Amino acid sequence: MKYPSHIAHCCTGCIAAALIFVAGLDAVAWGQDPYIATSQNYYCSGSDDEVSLYCNVLAFDPDTNVEEWTFEWSPADEVSDPTAQSVTIAPANTTIYSVEMVAPDGTVYSDEITITVYPAFSVIVDSEVAMCSTIGGQLEATADVVNAMDWQWEPATGLSNATISNPQILEELTQTYTVTATISGLGGASCTASAQVDLISIFPAMELGDDIVACSEQTVVLDPGLPVNYTFDWSVDGYTLPVLDVTSSGTYGLTAISPEGCVNSDAITVTFTDGPVLQLPDSATACEGVGLVVDAAPLDQSTGPYSYLWSNGSNASSVAFYDSESVQVQVTDAGGCTTTATVVLEVLPSPGFYLPSDTALCFEDFPDDQHQLSVPAGYAAYQWMNGSTLPSIAIDGPGVFSVVVTNDIGCSTDQSVTVIDFCSEPFLFVPTAFTPDGNGLNEVLRIEGRNLVQLDFKLYNRWGNLVWQADSIGDYWHGQGPDRTHYVQDDLYLWRAKYRHYTDPSGQLSPWYQATGSVRIIR
Repeated sequence: MKYPSHIAHCCTGCIAAALIFVAGLDAVAWGQDPYIATSQNYYCSGSDDEVSLYCNVLAFDPDTNVEEWTFEWSPADEVSDPTAQSVTIAPANTTIYSVEMVAPDGTVYSDEITITVYPAFSVIVDSEVAMCSTIGGQLEATADVVNAMDWQWEPATGLSNATISNPQILEELTQTYTVTATISGLGGASCTASAQVDLISIFPAMELGDDIVACSEQTVVLDPGLPVNYTFDWSVDGYTLPVLDVTSSGTYGLTAISPEGCVNSDAITVTFTDGPVLQLPDSATACEGVGLVVDAAPLDQSTGPYSYLWSNGSNASSVAFYDSESVQVQVTDAGGCTTTATVVLEVLPSPGFYLPSDTALCFEDFPDDQHQLSVPAGYAAYQWMNGSTLPSIAIDGPGVFSVVVTNDIGCSTDQSVTVIDFCSEPFLFVPTAFTPDGNGLNEVLRIEGRNLVQLDFKLYNRWGNLVWQADSIGDYWHGQGPDRTHYVQDDLYLWRAKYRHYTDPSGQLSPWYQATGSVRIIR
């Protein structure tokens, strides 16, 4: 039989109607015997939510007049109205309820349903759980019935699993939890019971704080911030007060015990100092240009971190100076203790000279010229990149040239210059003849040149007709006619060229120039 999905049903003795086909007659309609429908097939003992039972006769005949039916429920003393179509129940024990339904035509139908009664139960749990430290602890809850239970702890904060009866505590916290047990497998308004647990962290981890650096003659107060009713045992012999006054360097430990017997310990190191110990000279010398780096960082870093204040306003641990002067630095350690030092700086002169600025030379056009790079003579030493130790060197090509010059007090200056190869004068070469006869020698007319960046070359026959043209250096002509269907005849041909070139290495273009000439084809 087919029932609505939202109701529970228990039926015995139900007879399915048959679909009968008789020749020449219409088929008899398919029907369903009346049955008991219910809001739920269980009851939570002691619950205020009663269970509803209902005789569904419209499933048998949608057109029937329900008022013409009669109903008789059993056991009659456990239903709200033993002759009603719809009744409510609140059974004390699991019970089978049955009903006889008499149709207007006198036909009797019966059905029965079992309502399972679940006992009232309680969640058993300690109402207050106090732990010295809650990290790694565990909460425990049980039910006082044997039924399988689903569990839920709320909130889930700090618990390993909020859906089991005994979750582990993962955090240090004080928290009120509600734990609810639900009988497994029930739907709708299931049978539940709840309880509250107050979780208390009595004595979480105690910390005296980070190690302390303090100035000499100061007093450091070590205060764990615990109630005075705790027991205190400091590492100082016989000292049991909550707060300890420290005036000498050392490591101080504390063991504290709460009134409940929870024990915690910690230790802290206190260092007293007269200020950072600096390793700075009274004076120093440096060469001009190179500068002198003065580093004020203490060799002993145990009382850091340090802060710095130089007379030039810098806050770095080391500063470069380039002038003769007296500089001062104040260094402060982690305890606020300061040390001040003064260094007298003398900056010695370095050789003052300059190589020529980066330049361009035309090595190709002047192969016999001697190009030289020079620095002033009279210094104590010279060292060029090619190993020369003279004030001047000869160069015969482009490159980067550097020299280190040292004076008689040992200060050096290094300079470098970049020389590029650039010939500003343009060059256009067009042969006066070529021989396209197939012997592999001088077969084409090729345009040659240098420093030509724009070119317009045209070649004409003796009648002034254009036979070939080119627009870049390296273009060549085989001696073919303009339509490339034949080779031109041996003759003298005239050409005219327009071109522009770079006037300097930066790419400045010249005006247009013109050139003319002739070339002969010889076969």
